[in-house]
Amino acid sequence: MEQNQRVQKWLYLPVETRVRELDAKLLLAYYAVKQNYRVIIGEHTKVERASFVFPNGIFFSKGYPNRYRKRVVGNAKKYGHMIVELDEEGLIIHDTTKYVKGRMCDELLTDVTHEYCWGKFQEETIINSYPQFREKCYIVGNPRFDLLKEKFNSLYKDSSDKIQENYGDFILINTRFSLYNDFTGLRNNKLNPRIQDMKNLLESFLIMITELAKEFPALNIVIRPHPGENFSTYEQQFSNYRNIHVIHEGNVINWILASRIVIHNGCTTGIEAFLLRKPVIAYLPFSSGFYDVDLPNNLSVKAFSIREIINYVQLITTSSGTYTPHNPTANTYLSKFYGAMDDQFSYEKIIQLLNQLTIHNEPLNRIGSYQPDSNYLKQSYKFTTLTMEQIRSFFKKIDVIEHANNNVIIYKIDENLFDISLSTEE
Repeated sequence: MEQNQRVQKWLYLPVETRVRELDAKLLLAYYAVKQNYRVIIGEHTKVERASFVFPNGIFFSKGYPNRYRKRVVGNAKKYGHMIVELDEEGLIIHDTTKYVKGRMCDELLTDVTHEYCWGKFQEETIINSYPQFREKCYIVGNPRFDLLKEKFNSLYKDSSDKIQENYGDFILINTRFSLYNDFTGLRNNKLNPRIQDMKNLLESFLIMITELAKEFPALNIVIRPHPGENFSTYEQQFSNYRNIHVIHEGNVINWILASRIVIHNGCTTGIEAFLLRKPVIAYLPFSSGFYDVDLPNNLSVKAFSIREIINYVQLITTSSGTYTPHNPTANTYLSKFYGAMDDQFSYEKIIQLLNQLTIHNEPLNRIGSYQPDSNYLKQSYKFTTLTMEQIRSFFKKIDVIEHANNNVIIYKIDENLFDISLSTEE
């Protein structure tokens, strides 16, 4: 097979927030392995440490604030890797100046070989500030959104069916209030207007959720907090409501597919719900100069009061649930920000670009020199346990979709760290 005749390349895929990133990285890993890549995937800091001792390859940066980015990109360069980057925060850019200043330092872009962009808007934001890097930027979309396409719906059918069995008809409410409701506790800083604005938004959502629970006692409400939030804030607030559940487990796609309706404010899940053709409401209780996020809100029905939300929920739950796009031009609008609206998948675009890269240094045979870090502190709120069986199960589901039977070797290097390659055996 032609792809197996190529020299094997090593690809390092670090994952920071499991529920948001892991499935997309596993999707990319599946198809990269078919192209004869050897993939190191797992919890972010462990993949970083593996890249210090394993052969030179391609380090897939996930994007970070510049201080963190300097460490990651600097180390990848130091150990002889080529660096490509797809910023997970590059889709929703509220303030272009702040985005470039905070996440796209020109010094670090110099060390990146390919800067992959969600779409035209992110690409133009970078190029307008750094025209010298135009040739480094490529619009690829993101494998996270590949998973929303019909081809991969079966990956989530069993899980979404089980969720529906457990919760019946439910409203899914996604939150993003970690600036105030930090996972360590509430940050009630009255001198910081951004924190105060987020505090007001959170409090508006708490009131809205309470009213929905009272108005629809037979309907479950599932709150899915941002992974950086303190879940106990919601658990304590709604401990007396039997139809409110605070849950953050599994990929959000499972929960969107299982839900009857989605409510959010400026959240990426609003875009995901739109692409999955679910009824979706953006709750906008007040105008915020800091946190009004046009893209996901403009793909949703906008509700400015609790009464509007109640009316819309009544309409959906008493009808057949047939979904009609809110705006006939919505797909065209989204295509300005997301560059894989066509039939080609993001993972295909990325692998095509990776195939163009040549690793200049001979790979070194250093397998086995990785040592577990005894001082490692797992950030359980971002990355729960990953097993070999979970990876193999995910790959088997894609095998079914592709009508294939790929014989892969999955080797556990450390807790939450795996080495994946294609078996040479027929």
